[in-house]
Amino acid sequence: MNDGKTAWRNIRIFASLVLIGAVMAPIFLSDASWPVTARDYLMAQGQAESGAVNLVSAIYLGYRAFDTLGETIVLLIAVTGTLSLLARVESLVSPGPEDTSSPNAKGFSLSLEKRVSHALRTNLLEEVTGKVGPIVLLFGFYVMLYGHLSPGGGFQGGVIIASGIVFLALGNPYEDKSVLVRPAILGGMENIAFLLFILSAMSGVFLEEGFFGNPLAVSGTPEGFIILMNCIIGMKVGSSLAFMCIVMMGGANHD
Repeated sequence: MNDGKTAWRNIRIFASLVLIGAVMAPIFLSDASWPVTARDYLMAQGQAESGAVNLVSAIYLGYRAFDTLGETIVLLIAVTGTLSLLARVESLVSPGPEDTSSPNAKGFSLSLEKRVSHALRTNLLEEVTGKVGPIVLLFGFYVMLYGHLSPGGGFQGGVIIASGIVFLALGNPYEDKSVLVRPAILGGMENIAFLLFILSAMSGVFLEEGFFGNPLAVSGTPEGFIILMNCIIGMKVGSSLAFMCIVMMGGANHD
């Protein structure tokens, strides 16, 4: 029986490799040149039209902004789906009282000095994350605000900001949560950021620049629109990911 299963598994692996090879072979064997028109245009005109030295930001917030809208919607759906699954699991599983006397808890925490909800956290973890969190937040804001000049932007900065918020949640030694790590606040920030993103996309319509058009294109600082969009996207990505992580950590049960 085991030999049959092994043979069938080997056949599937071989068939998968053949299929991947058949799909990838034309890409590597073709002698057709890669299209360079868009690349050359962006290299020549990207900074002048968008004001962004970082052409990646110019592309995803200007020339291909509709893709960015789709990505934000995908993130919104992912967060909503995750929360729905967690709510479903919590409704099916009735958790009992936390057992802080388990062998793992005894060997991992100082129960007399810690609150019950932090039974599996060490004092070292709380001290380190509580002090690193503000530094990570500051770096995230830098990456978000200067994404038009250097590598970074709203998505990258938002992920770093989410990490900083999670660090602050882990490093909180008290029962009361700070405003920044409360799931209700983070959820509200995500909704506001998505609304601001849509309003910013529509702002170009009123100045005859079109949907997602840069309303500052005719001004001397067209990069201002990219900075604004990076901030909004960073706010949305940071609040979404932090919200999801904190809820999965059980933070929603202690509001």
